[in-house]
Amino acid sequence: MKKINKITSSKTFYIVVSFLVSILLWMYVVNYENKEADVTISGIKVNYTGESDILEDRALLVTDKNEHTVELTIRGRRSVVASLKKEDIIINADLTGIRSTGPYNVTYTVEFASKIDSSGLLILEKKPEIITVNIDKLTTKTNIEVRADFEGSVEEGYMMEPIELDPDTISISGPEEEISKVAYALVLINRENLTKTVSGNVSYKLMDSEDKEVNSDKITASPDVIEYKIPVVKTKDVVLSVDLIPGGGAKKEDVTVEISPQVITLSGDAATLNTVNQLNLGTVDLASFVTSTEQTFTIPLPNEVNNLSGETEATVTVSIKNENLVTKSIIATNIELINVAEGYYAIPITQYMDVTIRGPKQIVELVEANNISIVADLKDLGSSVGRYSVKPKISINGYSEAGVINTGYAIVVELREGSPEDTE
Repeated sequence: MKKINKITSSKTFYIVVSFLVSILLWMYVVNYENKEADVTISGIKVNYTGESDILEDRALLVTDKNEHTVELTIRGRRSVVASLKKEDIIINADLTGIRSTGPYNVTYTVEFASKIDSSGLLILEKKPEIITVNIDKLTTKTNIEVRADFEGSVEEGYMMEPIELDPDTISISGPEEEISKVAYALVLINRENLTKTVSGNVSYKLMDSEDKEVNSDKITASPDVIEYKIPVVKTKDVVLSVDLIPGGGAKKEDVTVEISPQVITLSGDAATLNTVNQLNLGTVDLASFVTSTEQTFTIPLPNEVNNLSGETEATVTVSIKNENLVTKSIIATNIELINVAEGYYAIPITQYMDVTIRGPKQIVELVEANNISIVADLKDLGSSVGRYSVKPKISINGYSEAGVINTGYAIVVELREGSPEDTE
């Protein structure tokens, strides 16, 4: 036992063992790893050289390029071919000589990725030996309409306006047979419970005239994505109103007001609409009519606010409802001319006016002609001699509850140079 232990512990023993192991490894490599083996690899994609630089310049394209694959049987060292994959093999088919449409038989070359030790590799068989490609005319169609399909919702009190797309058309290229199928491009947008304007990017589908998707890897489209914007605005119902100017013996309590339409629906920015509770159409002077008046007003809108109701005008009808108000016509002769230019004088050609007044019955009965004052201000005439029609100011003295109904009164005056004494 001591003799055996002495042998195994000696340096010479380990040298001998190492030598024997080396011989065994060498024999393994020679007889197994370096032994040649055959491998068949299928489904290798074909790379077409000259397709983009040459064919597209000639308006040609390969219609079936994605259908071609190659199968190779390769012989080489077992250590190399055992790990060989189809991704390590590059098949190049040269199309630079093609100048017209039709089927073409093209040869191809085989290369290996740089990480593969291709020395000693032998191609035993290629299937197919040549590749038949179909060349078609490259057709380009522009201005293909882009449509949007919105799948979602907006919150109550808000409204979605038409979706904005940029660009709103696309271009497609490919074989005429495939291109002719495309009628429009469709983007699908799904947003829920919108309360504000949103935007984003989205891809699209090519659709035919029957709203079915056109699936074709022979068509290329540009651009790849579409930018969209969904404007969302607040909506609000707003009442219309008018201001009443008391006059002619009538106050706002004495009349009824009807406005058509009474309410319109507005849309716009939420901050703006929150400040709008009604829209004022303008004013109605109660002294401008006897029993009723109907006036048309343009509906005013705040900036950047839209009228969803569509009406641009409103009709306002104001009627006297107080049965105690009565009218009376009085022939008034108390005419006064004021603010005549220095060095000139004026005489009234109109000697009297038929004035209509309105007010409570008991007051109107008391008003006489001497209570009616007609004053014509001539300051705007300056020194222009001649006859002029002037609108006077008519008032009732002593009876404030009654008032004059303004139906377009006017008097004619004559302006003369000098003084009244000059004519005597």
